[in-house]
Amino acid sequence: MKGNLNDTYTITLDDDVMVHQIIERSTKMKTIGLKDPEELLSRLDDLHPVAVFIDIHLGTGRTGLEILPHLRTAWPFCPILVITGTPAEHSIVKALNSGADDFIRKPLIPDEVDARFKLRMADAAQKAAKEVVEFGDIVIDSAHRTVEGPLGKRFASPIEINLLACLANTEGSIVEKDALKMRCWGQIKVTDNALHRKLHAVRQLLKDISPNVHIETKYGVGFYLKFHGHQQAHLSVAS
Repeated sequence: MKGNLNDTYTITLDDDVMVHQIIERSTKMKTIGLKDPEELLSRLDDLHPVAVFIDIHLGTGRTGLEILPHLRTAWPFCPILVITGTPAEHSIVKALNSGADDFIRKPLIPDEVDARFKLRMADAAQKAAKEVVEFGDIVIDSAHRTVEGPLGKRFASPIEINLLACLANTEGSIVEKDALKMRCWGQIKVTDNALHRKLHAVRQLLKDISPNVHIETKYGVGFYLKFHGHQQAHLSVAS
């Protein structure tokens, strides 16, 4: 089911369409059902699910385990539940170590699916409540991926919000280029060009919401966030 992407939805990655239907009925929330991991990876910036259900063993192409780190990097606050039809404990452990929050065994039991979904949603909400950061005259909400300032409010992609929150959390200190890549993309290898494209996108976003907060470059060293307003920049985390 494709659905209206402005609505609340989950994503299910499984080559069995019946799994998509069971997930949707169990959670009472529509799911975008996908079979191809490559399609999911190509749409990471456009999709914003409240939870993801992913089969560890897919029929073709990459496995669920292989794409888990990409999903966790793109959606840091989104619950990821892996589905497995095999009892192998090492696969489950590897999935949890790769970023999954929980697992569900096949055949799926609707009550169990619903219970684990609600539990992980509650955990995510508690974690997200602590991820509101203020810097200067802007507010960065990592959970809802929004940035708000005196000129307005903007939605940001997962990587953009990660990058901005990372710089804000250093309280104006310089973040080295490689450290910024690691914090925003994890173990995924990222080129300098990709980093600079994201920095450019975040700079444009900041122009839309505040005339006072800018990303500065210390050439050969790294990047930092600076507040140019009348009041000194401050940082706080709401709990």
